[in-house]
Amino acid sequence: MLKEFTTDTITATRQLPAWREIMSDVYYSVDIVRPEQHLRGKIREVEIENLSFTRFDSDHQRVLRTRSKIAQDPDDSYVFIMPQREKMFYSQLGRTGFVTEGDYILVSTSEFYELSCPDNFINYTVKLQGQRLRERIPNIDDHLCCRFPMNREMAQIAICLAAKSAATLASSPSAHAAALACRIEDFIAMVVEYEDTSDAGQEKRARFLLRQRISQYIRSKIEDQDLTPREIALRLGISVSYLHRVFNEHGTTVSAYIMDQRLNLAYERLASANGLRATVAEVAYSTGFKNPSHFCKAFAGRYNKAPSDVRPKSM
Repeated sequence: MLKEFTTDTITATRQLPAWREIMSDVYYSVDIVRPEQHLRGKIREVEIENLSFTRFDSDHQRVLRTRSKIAQDPDDSYVFIMPQREKMFYSQLGRTGFVTEGDYILVSTSEFYELSCPDNFINYTVKLQGQRLRERIPNIDDHLCCRFPMNREMAQIAICLAAKSAATLASSPSAHAAALACRIEDFIAMVVEYEDTSDAGQEKRARFLLRQRISQYIRSKIEDQDLTPREIALRLGISVSYLHRVFNEHGTTVSAYIMDQRLNLAYERLASANGLRATVAEVAYSTGFKNPSHFCKAFAGRYNKAPSDVRPKSM
């Protein structure tokens, strides 16, 4: 059945906190950052068995899935988003950019992210269960945040199927809801699976699992300024040359991956409310950088903005 949420009937000074509650009720717990308290926002939601389809229509805001929100509401989902009007900024796992009408993006609710939109922004969103999608695509996290060239044609079919199904089920339940949910999930899985036809897309599961273990270890030690490939290889029980080969196969290096993770964690800390309490230098040191100047230069090179520009102006 259709559920509708709007700030139209809420006093202007209460619209921003009310919108935070709406977003958290419809999706999962998030922070909403915006300079003003007034905010026009509307969401139309239809649940289709184990997934949900929404039409999001709102003005400028930064949506932050922070570590504190993840701990508060440990939702395990993947969110497939297709802008319908205006473009949206994204940042997750060190990947940043913009998606616009005709594009799509897949994000994980288990990792920090920022999604920012301008006034008069509209998107369609399909929220899918994390475990189900991972069972079908074990390396699904490799496809987060537009890592590979988009499969736009298949994405249009998937989102049209989801939108038509939601429109059909908006007024009354159907005995075919479960079948429709499975077909929507199938199409979105195909969108992701057919993004990449290179050797990386055919990676054997054993190699993928090893790379996941390496990545998890690096991220657990990312605050250590003296983290080295030799230490990583020793702790994982592999040779240094094999460690380098694992990353070279994916067009990167161990050092570049460590830098990506440091910058991603720094962005997360700066963008969160707690980031207001720490200086840029403190954030740099806490994410494994030995030199704040080097951090600022690397940050600007990655995100095309200064660390101070990421801090929320209002929470």
